[in-house]
Amino acid sequence: MPLFPVIESILSPQALVKDVLPDFGIGNVTTCQFFSGGFNHTYIVKTVDGNTYYARVYRQSWRTLNDILCELDALIHLKQKRCAAAKPCARQDGSYHCVLDAPEGIRYVALFSEALGSELSYAQRPQAVAYQYGQAVARLHNALDDFTSPYRRFCIDLDHLIDEPLQHIEPFLSYRTEDWAYLKAVANVVRQRILDMPASTLEQGFCHGDLQGYHANVTEDGTMTFYDFDCGGFGYRSYDLAVFLWSSRLERQEQLRWSSFLRGYQEIRPLNTVDISAIPLFVSARYIWHMGMHTQNSSTWGRGQFNDAYFDQHLASLRAVETEYL
Repeated sequence: MPLFPVIESILSPQALVKDVLPDFGIGNVTTCQFFSGGFNHTYIVKTVDGNTYYARVYRQSWRTLNDILCELDALIHLKQKRCAAAKPCARQDGSYHCVLDAPEGIRYVALFSEALGSELSYAQRPQAVAYQYGQAVARLHNALDDFTSPYRRFCIDLDHLIDEPLQHIEPFLSYRTEDWAYLKAVANVVRQRILDMPASTLEQGFCHGDLQGYHANVTEDGTMTFYDFDCGGFGYRSYDLAVFLWSSRLERQEQLRWSSFLRGYQEIRPLNTVDISAIPLFVSARYIWHMGMHTQNSSTWGRGQFNDAYFDQHLASLRAVETEYL
């Protein structure tokens, strides 16, 4: 009897240790454990010499090979620039990924070094941490200014942030016609206002894509090392900054964090007035992208969580942003 088709499989850690990790030349592996799901599947790997790595098994439906190769190129570029970011590990043949034939089809695996330091926290000295984070983000953008890759990756443009998410959200709001009409109207306003700036004057470059104020570890000397560039791509730098403001709002910390973050960023990398003006618009776009990203992944994460309570909460947040920013 043929195997029943699957949407997504979780690969065996033991098989990764036996058949995949030796090619990366990291020495004897003592433990390999499934660490987290989500956008992709991550495994924490520890070796006999005390080093820690993270193996990412990309989900088949989430990233193309070109997307992955461009992301790896960006991290190699940051390594060459001596910018603090997690480093991809090369295999013995010089490549940075391998191909596996999983039950659902081809999946790709990459291995990353652990970001040095401890997990970033705002529990103490939130303004100082936000200031340091802003400076670190500015240095990251500086290092990525001249990055190029032969591999075509998705762009963080208005289609990616607004139009495509709306396509994924629409089936979930088909019976909430007033909410769907409201969401489309707000999306149109945000899109048009960005275009009218005009959008061509906004600074663009490679972005991390998910700088929520986290996705970085910090050492005792204050060095922040960024990781998880899975949502990154070429796009508007104002959006990269807006994600921090969006996250600060979610945690009700906007007043404590935002001005310090922006001051830290601009001390390293000045911003044009038009880019600063675009940030609130991209906060609104982030709310739309966020709902679209969730609903896009409902086939593997499950539909049940995207219920009325979910949309009540997220649309209320969007309405608050519209009132304050638009």
